[in-house]
Amino acid sequence: MGLEWQKIIQSLNLTIIANWINFAILVAVLSWLLFRPAKEFIQEKRKRIKSRIDSAQERENTAEELKTQRQQELKEARERRQEIIEEAEERADRIIDDAREEAENQAARIVDRAKKEAEQEKRGVLEELEEQYVDLAMIGAERVLKREISREDHEEFLNSLFEDIQDKDLDLG
Repeated sequence: MGLEWQKIIQSLNLTIIANWINFAILVAVLSWLLFRPAKEFIQEKRKRIKSRIDSAQERENTAEELKTQRQQELKEARERRQEIIEEAEERADRIIDDAREEAENQAARIVDRAKKEAEQEKRGVLEELEEQYVDLAMIGAERVLKREISREDHEEFLNSLFEDIQDKDLDLG
Protein backbone atom coordinates (compact mmCIF):
# COMPACT_ATOMS: atom_id res chain seq x y z
CA MET A 1 0.00 0.00 0.00
CA GLY A 2 2.81 2.28 0.70
CA LEU A 3 4.12 1.72 -2.67
CA GLU A 4 0.96 2.47 -4.36
CA TRP A 5 0.61 5.64 -2.54
CA GLN A 6 4.06 6.52 -3.41
CA LYS A 7 3.39 5.82 -7.08
CA ILE A 8 0.17 7.80 -6.89
CA ILE A 9 1.94 10.71 -5.24
CA GLN A 10 4.76 10.50 -7.73
CA SER A 11 2.29 10.28 -10.51
CA LEU A 12 0.38 13.21 -9.03
CA ASN A 13 3.57 15.24 -8.63
CA LEU A 14 4.51 14.59 -12.21
CA THR A 15 0.97 15.44 -13.32
CA ILE A 16 1.01 18.64 -11.31
CA ILE A 17 4.41 19.55 -12.67
CA ALA A 18 3.27 18.73 -16.20
CA ASN A 19 0.13 20.82 -15.69
CA TRP A 20 2.26 23.70 -14.44
CA ILE A 21 4.55 23.40 -17.41
CA ASN A 22 1.54 23.25 -19.75
CA PHE A 23 0.06 26.25 -18.00
CA ALA A 24 3.32 28.18 -18.32
CA ILE A 25 3.55 27.27 -22.03
CA LEU A 26 -0.09 28.21 -22.50
CA VAL A 27 0.49 31.56 -20.72
CA ALA A 28 3.62 32.18 -22.81
CA VAL A 29 1.84 31.30 -26.06
CA LEU A 30 -1.25 33.28 -25.12
CA SER A 31 0.91 36.14 -23.96
CA TRP A 32 2.79 36.06 -27.20
CA LEU A 33 -0.38 35.66 -29.29
CA LEU A 34 -2.82 37.80 -27.33
CA PHE A 35 -1.05 39.93 -24.74
CA ARG A 36 1.36 41.64 -27.13
CA PRO A 37 -1.32 42.59 -29.69
CA ALA A 38 -3.62 43.69 -26.87
CA LYS A 39 -0.77 45.68 -25.32
CA GLU A 40 0.07 47.22 -28.72
CA PHE A 41 -3.63 47.96 -29.32
CA ILE A 42 -3.89 49.65 -25.93
CA GLN A 43 -0.69 51.63 -26.54
CA GLU A 44 -1.96 52.67 -29.99
CA LYS A 45 -5.27 53.67 -28.43
CA ARG A 46 -3.40 55.69 -25.77
CA LYS A 47 -1.37 57.42 -28.48
CA ARG A 48 -4.55 58.32 -30.42
CA ILE A 49 -6.27 59.58 -27.28
CA LYS A 50 -3.17 61.58 -26.29
CA SER A 51 -2.96 62.94 -29.84
CA ARG A 52 -6.61 63.98 -29.71
CA ILE A 53 -6.13 65.57 -26.28
CA ASP A 54 -3.03 67.43 -27.51
CA SER A 55 -4.89 68.50 -30.65
CA ALA A 56 -7.86 69.65 -28.59
CA GLN A 57 -5.52 71.49 -26.21
CA GLU A 58 -3.79 73.12 -29.18
CA ARG A 59 -7.15 74.14 -30.69
CA GLU A 60 -8.23 75.49 -27.31
CA ASN A 61 -5.01 77.52 -27.06
CA THR A 62 -5.49 78.78 -30.61
CA ALA A 63 -9.10 79.65 -29.84
CA GLU A 64 -7.99 81.50 -26.70
CA GLU A 65 -5.39 83.41 -28.72
CA LEU A 66 -8.01 84.25 -31.35
CA LYS A 67 -10.41 85.33 -28.64
CA THR A 68 -7.75 87.60 -27.12
CA GLN A 69 -6.89 88.94 -30.57
CA ARG A 70 -10.57 89.61 -31.38
CA GLN A 71 -11.04 91.34 -28.05
CA GLN A 72 -8.02 93.53 -28.79
CA GLU A 73 -9.36 94.29 -32.28
CA LEU A 74 -12.77 95.07 -30.80
CA LYS A 75 -11.15 97.38 -28.23
CA GLU A 76 -9.18 99.13 -31.00
CA ALA A 77 -12.35 99.43 -33.11
CA ARG A 78 -14.19 100.99 -30.18
CA GLU A 79 -11.34 103.43 -29.62
CA ARG A 80 -11.28 104.29 -33.33
CA ARG A 81 -15.06 104.74 -33.29
CA GLN A 82 -14.72 107.11 -30.34
CA GLU A 83 -12.00 109.05 -32.17
CA ILE A 84 -14.21 109.31 -35.26
CA ILE A 85 -17.14 110.50 -33.17
CA GLU A 86 -14.97 113.10 -31.45
CA GLU A 87 -13.59 114.29 -34.81
CA ALA A 88 -17.12 114.51 -36.22
CA GLU A 89 -18.29 116.47 -33.17
CA GLU A 90 -15.34 118.84 -33.53
CA ARG A 91 -16.08 119.32 -37.23
CA ALA A 92 -19.76 119.89 -36.47
CA ASP A 93 -18.84 122.46 -33.81
CA ARG A 94 -16.52 124.23 -36.28
CA ILE A 95 -19.22 124.20 -38.95
CA ILE A 96 -21.76 125.57 -36.47
CA ASP A 97 -19.32 128.25 -35.28
CA ASP A 98 -18.50 129.20 -38.89
CA ALA A 99 -22.19 129.31 -39.79
CA ARG A 100 -22.96 131.37 -36.68
CA GLU A 101 -20.14 133.79 -37.49
CA GLU A 102 -21.30 134.07 -41.11
CA ALA A 103 -24.89 134.63 -39.95
CA GLU A 104 -23.74 137.32 -37.53
CA ASN A 105 -21.68 139.00 -40.27
CA GLN A 106 -24.61 138.83 -42.67
CA ALA A 107 -26.96 140.17 -40.00
CA ALA A 108 -24.54 143.03 -39.33
CA ARG A 109 -24.41 143.81 -43.07
CA ILE A 110 -28.21 143.73 -43.25
CA VAL A 111 -28.49 146.01 -40.21
CA ASP A 112 -25.91 148.41 -41.69
CA ARG A 113 -27.74 148.43 -45.01
CA ALA A 114 -31.06 148.98 -43.22
CA LYS A 115 -29.53 151.83 -41.21
CA LYS A 116 -28.18 153.42 -44.37
CA GLU A 117 -31.53 153.04 -46.12
CA ALA A 118 -33.33 154.48 -43.07
CA GLU A 119 -30.86 157.35 -42.98
CA GLN A 120 -31.41 158.03 -46.68
CA GLU A 121 -35.16 157.86 -46.23
CA LYS A 122 -34.92 160.15 -43.22
CA ARG A 123 -32.90 162.63 -45.28
CA GLY A 124 -35.49 162.36 -48.05
CA VAL A 125 -38.33 162.96 -45.62
CA LEU A 126 -36.48 165.90 -44.05
CA GLU A 127 -35.83 167.35 -47.49
CA GLU A 128 -39.51 166.90 -48.36
CA LEU A 129 -40.51 168.53 -45.06
CA GLU A 130 -38.12 171.35 -45.71
CA GLU A 131 -39.66 171.84 -49.16
CA GLN A 132 -43.15 171.84 -47.62
CA TYR A 133 -42.10 174.41 -45.00
CA VAL A 134 -40.54 176.49 -47.70
CA ASP A 135 -43.80 176.22 -49.64
CA LEU A 136 -45.72 177.28 -46.53
CA ALA A 137 -43.38 180.17 -45.97
CA MET A 138 -43.85 181.15 -49.59
CA ILE A 139 -47.62 180.96 -49.19
CA GLY A 140 -47.34 183.09 -46.08
CA ALA A 141 -45.08 185.59 -47.81
CA GLU A 142 -47.51 185.80 -50.74
CA ARG A 143 -50.34 186.58 -48.41
CA VAL A 144 -48.29 189.23 -46.69
CA LEU A 145 -47.36 190.80 -49.94
CA LYS A 146 -50.93 190.77 -51.27
CA ARG A 147 -52.19 193.09 -48.66
CA GLU A 148 -51.16 195.47 -46.08
CA ILE A 149 -51.13 193.90 -42.68
CA SER A 150 -52.53 195.40 -39.52
CA ARG A 151 -52.05 193.95 -36.08
CA GLU A 152 -55.27 192.00 -36.34
CA ASP A 153 -54.41 190.85 -39.82
CA HIS A 154 -51.00 189.87 -38.60
CA GLU A 155 -52.49 187.70 -35.80
CA GLU A 156 -55.00 186.24 -38.19
CA PHE A 157 -52.22 185.57 -40.66
CA LEU A 158 -50.13 183.76 -38.03
CA ASN A 159 -53.12 181.71 -36.87
CA SER A 160 -53.89 180.76 -40.44
CA LEU A 161 -50.25 179.90 -41.07
CA PHE A 162 -50.17 177.84 -37.91
CA GLU A 163 -53.31 175.95 -39.01
CA ASP A 164 -51.79 175.33 -42.45
CA ILE A 165 -48.64 173.98 -40.83
CA GLN A 166 -50.71 171.69 -38.62
CA ASP A 167 -52.70 170.49 -41.64
CA LYS A 168 -49.44 169.74 -43.49
CA ASP A 169 -48.08 167.88 -40.43
CA LEU A 170 -51.22 165.76 -40.35
CA ASP A 171 -50.77 164.97 -44.03
CA LEU A 172 -47.20 163.80 -43.34
CA GLY A 173 -48.08 161.69 -40.31
